[in-house]
Amino acid sequence: MATDCLICRSNSDSFGHATVLGRYDVEYFRCRDCHFIQTETPYWLDAAYRETIAATDVGLIARHERVARITDRLLRFAFPTAACSVDYRGGYGMFTRMMRDRGHHCFHFDAHCQNLFARGFEAELADGGFDLLCALEVFEHLPDPHQEIQRLDRLAEHWLVSTEVVPDPAPPPGRWWYYHLEGGQHVSLWSGRALQAIACHYGRTLISVGDLHLFCQGSVNAGWVRHVLRDRSSRWLDPFRKRRSLLVDDAKQAVASIKQAA
Repeated sequence: MATDCLICRSNSDSFGHATVLGRYDVEYFRCRDCHFIQTETPYWLDAAYRETIAATDVGLIARHERVARITDRLLRFAFPTAACSVDYRGGYGMFTRMMRDRGHHCFHFDAHCQNLFARGFEAELADGGFDLLCALEVFEHLPDPHQEIQRLDRLAEHWLVSTEVVPDPAPPPGRWWYYHLEGGQHVSLWSGRALQAIACHYGRTLISVGDLHLFCQGSVNAGWVRHVLRDRSSRWLDPFRKRRSLLVDDAKQAVASIKQAA
């Protein structure tokens, strides 16, 4: 059995089955051309999202800390004139808070999760005009990637995406941890070729380092950006071009909002 690839519309062949959420027999398909792996139409998502953040995801804070360090350097040294960024599908607002603590005007958006840590700094997406959009562990959740990515294209000049790339050769369903069968939320698994296809389709340059993928508009120094995206080797940059934290200002704004509402 074959179906159309959600990324490049080539043929996707059946790649195997796996048991999702312990009870759903799910078929996976792999594109002959871009090697994108997709599930059958994900009818089980209501069950998968009864908890927005999976209980098994104990590494969430550590991953946010790492990406916040890297994004801080990216804004200071690769895009120093960037004024405004958005954490797209930002969950509880933790990453937005980390970025604001580092002095960046970052705003939060997530229509399906309560913003706990960055209240008062919700993004107005209708306005667009963001310099950088961060989509951290979002792409693997998209049942219709182009529908969502078209929105990203309207919102921001550059996108920083985090997602694990399918190894080569591709492991069958259930033989690679990022299928995340126990959670049931990972329905799109990205190859390097599939990410490059997205970059070409939306007129961007793709720069990838590990699980981080920067989609840039215009000319960039790719070698320098790759260096900045490497956490350990770019730590020497941390003492330079530091920005004043927005923590105190944000606290004052929160107090003022409470007094105004009283």
